[in-house]
Amino acid sequence: MTIKEACHCGSVEFTLQNDPMMHFACHCSDCQYIWGNSFFGYAYSTDDISITGDVKKYSYEGGSGNQLHYVFCPECGCKIHSQPDLIEGMIYIPCGMLKKHFEFEPKVEIFSSNKASCFAQVKATAESYEHNGTIERIGELLENLEQR
Repeated sequence: MTIKEACHCGSVEFTLQNDPMMHFACHCSDCQYIWGNSFFGYAYSTDDISITGDVKKYSYEGGSGNQLHYVFCPECGCKIHSQPDLIEGMIYIPCGMLKKHFEFEPKVEIFSSNKASCFAQVKATAESYEHNGTIERIGELLENLEQR
């Protein structure tokens, strides 16, 4: 499956190969600050995306002590993806960017202890971690990668 999308203003276009490896929700305090609440997204391999147009990158040290990078359009500010150094080779696409292509059904939520009280348990969620669940998620992501 090939998906073609663009940022809000159309200055940055991107193409994704394959279906997402995982649908997930992150309730960490950084996501709440940057996204205005929890982050809802899809996990992809960095090999699955190609981007055309000028982008900017914002990086900071996340709670793990590793860098997290946001790639965004410098014109409209639309975030195209984030990329954690903690899990090399992975990117996270905001679910709203792909709503024409997928019904968002998160199977994993992380930092659930920090979730806003207005969010009920999502029916589709199979696993919930009070921390970032990195070790557990890496195993699941590698399994999905092998199935491609």
